[in-house]
Amino acid sequence: GGDTLRGFARHRQVHPLSRPGEVDVTADVDFGALREAVNRRVGARESFERFRRRQSGGIAGATADVEPAPPGEGTAPSGSSIKTEAYGPITQGRFLAAMGIVERVERRIELDSTTDDEAAELVSSLERLMDPDEMGER
Repeated sequence: GGDTLRGFARHRQVHPLSRPGEVDVTADVDFGALREAVNRRVGARESFERFRRRQSGGIAGATADVEPAPPGEGTAPSGSSIKTEAYGPITQGRFLAAMGIVERVERRIELDSTTDDEAAELVSSLERLMDPDEMGER
């Protein structure tokens, strides 16, 4: 349970709208549901036809003779084939590792300008973001 939209200021949870521009806002997103929605979406052709009908004063959302494309396939107005599919989700830890966070932190720590305190904070932050018992499995 808990809040799915949260605000943080000075490492404390606060109302997300309490101080606009000063509060970090975070949200829990069901990426599995998002993936399913993307993969069930209407094809590009149907989407374009709906847009064209709205522009010409037709009924919004009417499907007329346009058949929905199978998941992951559609035809663009130019006739080129579109094949897309959403995958995932993966954990935050795996995503950050794949994006090179460990190597970036190591490079930052190795800089002559990085103090011991800054290096310790970087390591602590990295652990918090990647540890499965912290934020890594989100």
